[in-house]
Amino acid sequence: MKKLAPVLLALLLSHASLFSGDDPKFDFSKKGGYRKAAVPTAWTKSIRQGFGMSVIMSNEAILGNQAISDVNAIGWDYPAGSRTEHLFGGGPCIGGIWNGQRRVSAAYWEGTQEFKPEITDSARDRLWIAVASDTLYDPNRPGYYKRGMSVRGVDDDNDGKIDEDELDGLDNDGDWNALTDDIGADGLPDSLEVGCRGAYDPVTNPDPAFDNYFPLGQDLCHQNPDGSTPRKNDKDKYTEKNGLPDHGEPHVDEDYGAVSDHDVYFATTDTFKVPAIGSLLPLGVKIWARSYAWQGKTFEAILPIDYYFINVGKYTIHDVYLGWTADPDVGPVSDGTYATSNYSGYIPELHTAYVHNPVARGATPMGIAFLGSSRPLDSLQFTYQWYPAGSPITGDSLEYGWMDCSAFGGNCILPNQSPATLQDMRVFMFCGPFADLAPGDTVRLSTALVSGNGIDAGVNPLTDNVKTAIKAYTAGYRQPAQPISPCLEATPGYKKVTLRWGRNAICQNGRPSADPMGVWDDSNKVAESFPPDHWRRINPPSGHTRGGRTFEGYRLYRSEDPSGATNSFTLLKQFDLDDEFSFNTGLDTTYVDSNLVRGKRYWYSVTSFGIRDRAIITSIPSPGVVVYDTLYTGETESPFESNYQAVDLSFSVASRPDEVLVVPNPYRSDVDYTLESGGWEGRSRDWTENNRKLKFIHLPKKCTIRIFTLAGDIVSTIEHDDPVKGEVEWDLLSDGHRALASGVYIFSVESDLGKQIGKFVLIR
Repeated sequence: MKKLAPVLLALLLSHASLFSGDDPKFDFSKKGGYRKAAVPTAWTKSIRQGFGMSVIMSNEAILGNQAISDVNAIGWDYPAGSRTEHLFGGGPCIGGIWNGQRRVSAAYWEGTQEFKPEITDSARDRLWIAVASDTLYDPNRPGYYKRGMSVRGVDDDNDGKIDEDELDGLDNDGDWNALTDDIGADGLPDSLEVGCRGAYDPVTNPDPAFDNYFPLGQDLCHQNPDGSTPRKNDKDKYTEKNGLPDHGEPHVDEDYGAVSDHDVYFATTDTFKVPAIGSLLPLGVKIWARSYAWQGKTFEAILPIDYYFINVGKYTIHDVYLGWTADPDVGPVSDGTYATSNYSGYIPELHTAYVHNPVARGATPMGIAFLGSSRPLDSLQFTYQWYPAGSPITGDSLEYGWMDCSAFGGNCILPNQSPATLQDMRVFMFCGPFADLAPGDTVRLSTALVSGNGIDAGVNPLTDNVKTAIKAYTAGYRQPAQPISPCLEATPGYKKVTLRWGRNAICQNGRPSADPMGVWDDSNKVAESFPPDHWRRINPPSGHTRGGRTFEGYRLYRSEDPSGATNSFTLLKQFDLDDEFSFNTGLDTTYVDSNLVRGKRYWYSVTSFGIRDRAIITSIPSPGVVVYDTLYTGETESPFESNYQAVDLSFSVASRPDEVLVVPNPYRSDVDYTLESGGWEGRSRDWTENNRKLKFIHLPKKCTIRIFTLAGDIVSTIEHDDPVKGEVEWDLLSDGHRALASGVYIFSVESDLGKQIGKFVLIR
């Protein structure tokens, strides 16, 4: 049980001494109850996976907050950085008949954790990472390989095979050579390394990184906690010249076909020996898991995970069911009741269960989608169930009854929960049966964690993102051609910013201009449906016979966040072609954003977006019947980061000696001057006393500002030198960094224009 009933919670709080402030197991800052820290084994590895959507995962196959021992961590954050929680704990599960017994092994079922890495492999049982953009070899640096060597569809090691390796840090294809390839897990030979004692020297510094295995040698760069110098006698720590293949070295994982911008791969098992779990009845199953994450908006809220369940035991597992169990907590953590304000639903045509928080501002839903498996999904029986916290289902026999639906008398799909009845939810989704799993056999379940700005309406809904995930899965996770952002030029004016993009704009940082309209996507079936003489199909790039040009228009975004956080951008205007797609607003490449506030920073970005795509999904509603359905996916869009830029709409410089003003005047400490209230003291969620500031505006280009008390004592001196920006901020501190008391203060401004004297009031 994770949350407490209000009466019990109040009782515990009245005896707060029982839970000291430094006890890491409890966090009473959340009004919905407490969070108990997960207790992963000491050798468990975890990682935060994803870009626009960030999810914690571990090699115990657990995802969410419970993947690490940190009660305050956001287990599944979307948009990334927004501190909007989605998952307390969740993960895959498998059930079946094992030697006549109903058994279930789950990564996370109401807190039970039944997959763990074996302790004897802890030093090498890592979360393996590969990146699709890794290069094979750098000819300018002989002997140097970038980590991964994992270009998809390429024979990386010239042995006649393509994508043959597993991503596991082992020499699976037998081409690793200890004499030439044993250069350490960082992929760098000694000659290219630099350490605490400088660069490589064959005589004075032969091991710069101190990563060579040499039992008699000492590690002079990495002392023990007690200050002693360790021996280099651990092959798992000192990986160069250790005689063992290591991930990152040539010919280790070099022919793994990386799928995304960040593949994370791990293995775990329910046959571990340590720690002992008395209630665990193992099936003898090992899980290989591969997760994929892409940068850019198209896959911003999508994180696919393929699970491979391998029978490593001695008994055949009959009547196999696979699934996912979750304890979602959906909502911004700043809302103390977010965990208890959830409801759940199911979308049968998309094989997706979801949970949403309809009352907390800024909440985004979480969804678990089944994309595919070893059998066609529509040939399987699905079970979807939810129940509120406090009603745990435990024990292998009962759990298997949930998985095969025998516990529900044929009512396998529970009706959706009403958004008017909000609770702290548990959600379950299962499918099966699969063929018998004999020793050595493998069964697969491909899933995706999916979010969006809502369930099925508005811009970027969860349902559109699920469709994009399904389309990507059916295409072998090959990402559609990425739209190209145009060059963007932003020119500030009086209370306005003039924006130009495309061919007439000057690119930042010398970036070459590219034509977004020319992007060709081989996989897009809608573009391919146009006649050969249509502009989308005419004159294809050399070697391209399928697909077509997918460009449809531009989207202009603005952010008023001082730091330009990606999740703070909002759509200002859309420009698209006058055709059968989108809104037919017409294509334009200029816009004037007016009625702006001087003294503020604005961020702008222009993306290009493409037309939707379609995929044909095959379903088998009954034996011998095949149905083909058309699935339309969301539009592709280039990322904000390609051209976003800040514009400081500062106050103009003075042309006379008497134009300087202090704003606000008076400055009141009981008034909110944060960004949300039109001020410049940052976001309210990040505000502290250190953010207090007032501004001197309409300053001469070069001047000296002095601030005095009424008694004539100097408080602070500020130098200003800017030919364009006629303003400067002051932190309300003296030159000795002391906060000022309430009162009237005098300021003087001296420049080539003359001298101005004025006053302002500070009210604490």
